[in-house]
Amino acid sequence: MTLRYNIPERDALSRTANAAYILFSRYPHVGAVGFVWNPLPSLVQITTLPFYRWWPELLTRGLAGLIQSALFMAGCALIVRQIAIDRGVGNLWRRLAIASLALNPMIIVSGANGMSEAAQLFCILWCVRYLLLWVDSRSVTQLAWAGTALGVGYLARYEMVIVGVACGAFVALVTFAHSARGIRRHAATMNVIIVSFPLVVAFALWALSGWVISGELFATLSSQYGNTSQVSVGKAKNVITQYGDWFVVAEKLFSMQPFAGVAVILAGALAALTKRVAILVPVVAFGSTLAFQAWGQYNQTTFGWFRFYLPAVPMVIVVALCCWTPGLAFADTRWWPQSWTGRLGSGLLTASLLVGIPVTALATLNPRINNSVQGMGIISLLKPGSYPRAEEHDYRRINDEDRLVADYLDRHNLPAGSVLGDTFELFAVWMASENRGQFVITSDYDFSAALNRPWQFGVRYILVSNPVIGAAPDAINTRYPTIWTTGAGLGNLAYVAASPLGGQRWRLYEVVEPPQTKKRP
Repeated sequence: MTLRYNIPERDALSRTANAAYILFSRYPHVGAVGFVWNPLPSLVQITTLPFYRWWPELLTRGLAGLIQSALFMAGCALIVRQIAIDRGVGNLWRRLAIASLALNPMIIVSGANGMSEAAQLFCILWCVRYLLLWVDSRSVTQLAWAGTALGVGYLARYEMVIVGVACGAFVALVTFAHSARGIRRHAATMNVIIVSFPLVVAFALWALSGWVISGELFATLSSQYGNTSQVSVGKAKNVITQYGDWFVVAEKLFSMQPFAGVAVILAGALAALTKRVAILVPVVAFGSTLAFQAWGQYNQTTFGWFRFYLPAVPMVIVVALCCWTPGLAFADTRWWPQSWTGRLGSGLLTASLLVGIPVTALATLNPRINNSVQGMGIISLLKPGSYPRAEEHDYRRINDEDRLVADYLDRHNLPAGSVLGDTFELFAVWMASENRGQFVITSDYDFSAALNRPWQFGVRYILVSNPVIGAAPDAINTRYPTIWTTGAGLGNLAYVAASPLGGQRWRLYEVVEPPQTKKRP
């Protein structure tokens, strides 16, 4: 789909570029992975990117990212299968559970878009599986594996901190309730330390690494490229003001999985009636991140994309699987569960498959709900009659201008370090180029010096992104506020590339002489 119909996810391409900077930039180093995106999706792609010499699209079109997300999503299906086996679920219902996950349209899209949601779901499911085993066995080993999943998950998305806090609170309450009176506090404290330690270590090491290399402890949130900055720009452009409404939040959650609320109520009721708290594990783990996303969208601190509600899909499936009684000597092979709770679970699985998937499919084709750039591209592909021809081309021509700029520069056969650009916007140009050494990029050791005195560092061109279109202020426009309109006295306009979404996207200035300085009398 990415190659044939050109419907990329730009954030996914930037994650692939972060991995490529480690290997193929002028100054290859691990710190080039950047600190705006959590590193796991990029680090995984390092294993496949060296093969781009035989399959160029792995890098130039970001297919390494698609492989990454597809592997993580396949892992999600395997963990769902293993949870079903752990719970003693019969073959028929086990297959239905896997189908309810694997056939969901947004699961398919998220497994093929190169983003980080697949890695996040994989790590939450990994954590949920071992927390379920811990509830039944009280084994410290199972608790340690659950904590490891949380730590790895933080390297995929920062929302895993919320999941970690919720799971830690759950472990503390369960331990306190089931321990002897004299050791309750000690036992609860020790178990919380075990499950939280990997997450705390990952959190601290990633923050420390960012502070040492970029001067930002939490660049994901606080840097000029981070979430807060991008949201502020989005508010200024009226991109996200329509999201602060509980009806919109509820509509997206219902559209992703219409039985999410039913699953939460069912889990709470069964936990109270049967005294089995295991069924609350998926609600705690997946529900915490869903609550965080809903709160963020309502308060307009996130962009509220439809894919952010993806955890609702595995939450419902795992709640249904937890309705079966674990610890059986063999899996229940009967097509109809023998326990009344198992029948409730089978009903929830059936409804999720037969009703939930069609609801999500319709929502995926609704531009009001699935309103990301990639989502609109998919809608324009599947429902071409609903869009004017110009709009269809807009959403299916993303990054075309980046490839045009790369081709223009490649034809000049420039030496290394000739083109200055900020990779916050430049990444697609850099990936499409056949001469990546020509670029001085943000992770290069000489970037700051070249930015301040380009004429002294062999820079012949400065590639400037449109500050009006940009998602956040980049280093070049921040250093030279007038460079887009006037060149800031650094050079002459040499090339312009238009954006498929309207207006000019890039301006290339040729550095001809140092700026004139005013002489003191």
